[in-house]
Amino acid sequence: MNTLSVTEKETIVGLLRLGWSIRRVSRETGRRHETIRRYGFEAGILSPRAAPKPHTRAEVPTDLKPTTRSSCEPHRAFLGAELAKGRNAKAIYQDLVEHHGYAGSYDAVKRLARKLHPAEPKISCRFETGPGQEAQVDYGEGAPTRDPRSGKYRKPRLFVMTLSNSRHAFRKTVWRSSSQTWCALHEEAFAYFGGAPKTIRLDNLKEGVIEPDVYDPQLNPLYAQMLAHYGVVALPCRPYAPDLKGKVESAVGYTQATALKGRRFESLDEQNAFLLHWNERWAATRIHGTTKRQVRAMFEEERPSLLPLPPTRFEYFRFCERRAHFDGYIEVDGAYYSVPPRYVGTKIAVHVGRLWLRILDPATHQCVREHVSAIAKGQRRTIDADRPKQTPPQLEKLVVRIGGAGSACGTFARTLVDQRGALAARSLFGMLDLLRRYDADAVERACVLAAAANAWRLRFLRLYLAQHQTPATLQAQHPIIPEIETYMSHFTAHTQGVTP
Repeated sequence: MNTLSVTEKETIVGLLRLGWSIRRVSRETGRRHETIRRYGFEAGILSPRAAPKPHTRAEVPTDLKPTTRSSCEPHRAFLGAELAKGRNAKAIYQDLVEHHGYAGSYDAVKRLARKLHPAEPKISCRFETGPGQEAQVDYGEGAPTRDPRSGKYRKPRLFVMTLSNSRHAFRKTVWRSSSQTWCALHEEAFAYFGGAPKTIRLDNLKEGVIEPDVYDPQLNPLYAQMLAHYGVVALPCRPYAPDLKGKVESAVGYTQATALKGRRFESLDEQNAFLLHWNERWAATRIHGTTKRQVRAMFEEERPSLLPLPPTRFEYFRFCERRAHFDGYIEVDGAYYSVPPRYVGTKIAVHVGRLWLRILDPATHQCVREHVSAIAKGQRRTIDADRPKQTPPQLEKLVVRIGGAGSACGTFARTLVDQRGALAARSLFGMLDLLRRYDADAVERACVLAAAANAWRLRFLRLYLAQHQTPATLQAQHPIIPEIETYMSHFTAHTQGVTP
């Protein structure tokens, strides 16, 4: 006879008082049906016929099976018809209670629904690949490790690359991920294997895929260039289909459950050293459950099929977009780089490396210019082919327009163009703005003083005019503009239908 604690007994009695079935109470508490019946009978909840009848094992008939009738049996036809419509058991149970007077339990409805409409098992297709054909990559969670910044334990990211043929894997933890970190982990994995697979199957994380798409996924430019350096092709999984890379999913789970479960590390280097030792000592020497062969032995057969590594590592860069200004330069990190004149006014792609900067054609993505990176802000990198062959015609038009305000203004504008070339365009537009805000005579006097002081800067004109002149005001009268009353009389006559 099972003797339960007071708490367990009260739990069983309380659930029976709520109207739970013996089967449901047994599933919830883990106790046998006979025990639940006995305590329910003692509490006066169950009828005497439900009380257990003591017997010995020899008295129990072995050729008879218990015949219990489901409380949902009278509604079998209704249940089958609703299941055929694609409805679930919960919705059918609610209709039975509200419209058919059903007083049984929801569990009885579920059991009968399983009999009438058994679920079809999901069949998974196993993908097998040849030696050196494919590797799969993914992130997981590593073991708790002390963060050097906060001093607290937290879980880093666990990177795993698994060769699909031999199941040999590379494992490493990092605190945070980025496009460059993601690429660098791939390079470390290739170096660990001594070669690169022909294809990489990955999930749609941002470090690898910018825009997931079933038919046309867009790879991260840095990741795509890194793989191209090694001759590897990326195969992103379809969105919401992680089972296509089940080998690395299994490797991540195997690492977490076997190597890292219940462990703590004081540093990331300590955890990575442990993973490397564990991988060589245990993971690589195990007999794989699917292939039934040792992982290391299969890897030694796969190694010759891997792509040879290039003589140099990939040179990392960052990707950005810049608009080419009308002066023929783009600005990156405060420095200026010349572009071919045909790209002026358009947005172009730029690859910024540690020692170089490449400008790409927006249509073909081919490199059209390569500069040495500037050392300091404000520096300019110019290629002679990007210099204008002559002063652009629009500058000549601006000089003529400014010269109409006075000879000194024209001389000042011409000197700016001679000294600065195409870069004088902004200063010329600034002079036009001064002529709009101040009287032409005042700007003419300022240009005379600038020429006398040999100060060929727009800043000199602006400071002089701001201190010695006031901006021109709107004129109330003008010889070619009639009085406002004239317009009012014309408007009144037009609205009243009177011809002036």
